[in-house]
Amino acid sequence: MESALDIKQLRAFIALVEQGSVTAGATSLGLAQSTVSEALSSLERALGTAVFLRRRGAHELLLTDAGEALVPHARAILAMLDAAHVAVAGATSGARGSVAIATNESISTYVLSPALDAIRSAWPNTRFEVSVMMCMGVRSGVDAGDYDLGLMLQPADDEANTVHTDRIIISADVPLAVFAQPSHPLVTSMRSAAIRRDALSAFPLYLSDAAGDFHQLVRRFLEEDGTPSPNLRSTGSVESVKRGVLGDVRALGMLPAYALIEEIAARRVLALDVRPGPPRMRLDALMSKTRPQHPATRQLLDAVRNSYPSLTLA
Repeated sequence: MESALDIKQLRAFIALVEQGSVTAGATSLGLAQSTVSEALSSLERALGTAVFLRRRGAHELLLTDAGEALVPHARAILAMLDAAHVAVAGATSGARGSVAIATNESISTYVLSPALDAIRSAWPNTRFEVSVMMCMGVRSGVDAGDYDLGLMLQPADDEANTVHTDRIIISADVPLAVFAQPSHPLVTSMRSAAIRRDALSAFPLYLSDAAGDFHQLVRRFLEEDGTPSPNLRSTGSVESVKRGVLGDVRALGMLPAYALIEEIAARRVLALDVRPGPPRMRLDALMSKTRPQHPATRQLLDAVRNSYPSLTLA
């Protein structure tokens, strides 16, 4: 037996058990596939036996008898470790009493708030400090150790700078929605066919982001294939985008779909069927490697991951 088991090996093992493949397991952990594969290999070396059967041409991993035997013990060890962190944080006067979070505006309002409501009851003496900023500020702030946790939207094909952070993907497919009042001229035309992307340029399009990643992503999307330059209007906030659309029958808006659930359900606005459709974004969590990690940070992240699917449009 090469060495004793370590926590990273067990976390990788359980991720593979739960996700069914190296690709999905690595995505759930926010790690490279090679890192997860090496953790699995080192686990098997430490145990002196294989824990998965790998079938040629098959994507899924099947547990061996040894792997089946390891699962309950691995889960118990990880649960005990989390419980130990919680107990020490609650009993040690020197434990930090705050968690610093950097995030984008729409995430703060629609994604983070429900998770914070759920986690505050478990940590009544912990202060959760939320700072709202552009993606670049989230990325650099967590990387510099100014924040424990960062939550940000970015183009699905972009890579975050993770020199001093752990990146965890909350969702690799966050849809954007182009929306308008039900009486907008494009709504009538949508009844017979999808709306062509170039038709959007005839109308003012409200965005909350004046110059960040989201703004640039939308501009690139609207200018592809020689589409006329869009009439973009930056408003400064998500709510002002909604007000702009509701105050002008010809106005359009574009926001992450999760920010429009209530308005669409009440039919105050409608999501337009634009072809080709708006680009997708990725919801990332960045965790500092340089700050001592408060156990509430991991629990908050779990709460975000658990609550996010309920924020998608039906």
